[in-house]
Amino acid sequence: MSRPLLSVEHLTIRFGGLVAIDDLSFSARAGEITALIGPNGAGKTTVFNCITGFYKPDVGRISFNREDGETFLLERMDGFRIARAGVVRTFQNIRLFPGMSVAENLMVAQHVALMRASLYSVAGFLRMPRYLNAEREARDRARYWLDKIDLSRDADTLASSLPYGSQRRLEIARAMCADPHLLCLDEPAAGLNPSESLALNELLIGIRDEHKISILLIEHDMSVVMQISDRINVLEQGRLIAEGLPADIRVNPEVVRAYLGVEDTQDAEAVIGGRV
Repeated sequence: MSRPLLSVEHLTIRFGGLVAIDDLSFSARAGEITALIGPNGAGKTTVFNCITGFYKPDVGRISFNREDGETFLLERMDGFRIARAGVVRTFQNIRLFPGMSVAENLMVAQHVALMRASLYSVAGFLRMPRYLNAEREARDRARYWLDKIDLSRDADTLASSLPYGSQRRLEIARAMCADPHLLCLDEPAAGLNPSESLALNELLIGIRDEHKISILLIEHDMSVVMQISDRINVLEQGRLIAEGLPADIRVNPEVVRAYLGVEDTQDAEAVIGGRV
């Protein structure tokens, strides 16, 4: 079996006397949607922050094994270099550039490629062919994602003026414009109504199937997790208590006890079909 795309081994991080993540190991496979779930305070976002360079773990190894053969040890890298390696994330609280238009938000996500094409100013200033070609590709990519998230008519609208659900889709599209190998989404369905959650499911499945992009997902909405995840990892108090296919996680006794807060799997079926 080939190596997993992402391998987290014995991850431990402490904040003062509090052990937030305790000897955590799990993996995410290429071409799959991997979910990381658990009750509030389980450590999910802390894991994301370690993977994406916002926190440095006290112990552990985070290997990112790209499909092109390159391997990166993320725990040793600066955060901006992790993004350039192809690990891109969104946040639980939307972090768009509110004073920029929808299209500008998608263009700014491509600034690294544009800066390289400009030779860090000269080629851009002189409007050399290498820069003009890169700029054209960036605009084409932005237009593609505007169509994909049904915001083409709002291209010139300020991002802050969009409805909440549209802002969520825009944030995912902006992350895709950064050309990720692994897309890390922190509660993308938070605050969405059922129809918006369904549209989100279709968008994420399309990203996986059409664009062959792997997704690591934190989510509390079980209607999203169970419908789109290939594999699920469950945390409780910073430790992994279960991993497996959605059908297995749905009836796992440890998950029922720790995450769902009910006593048996029949009750679990009633809870897991809705929002947890």
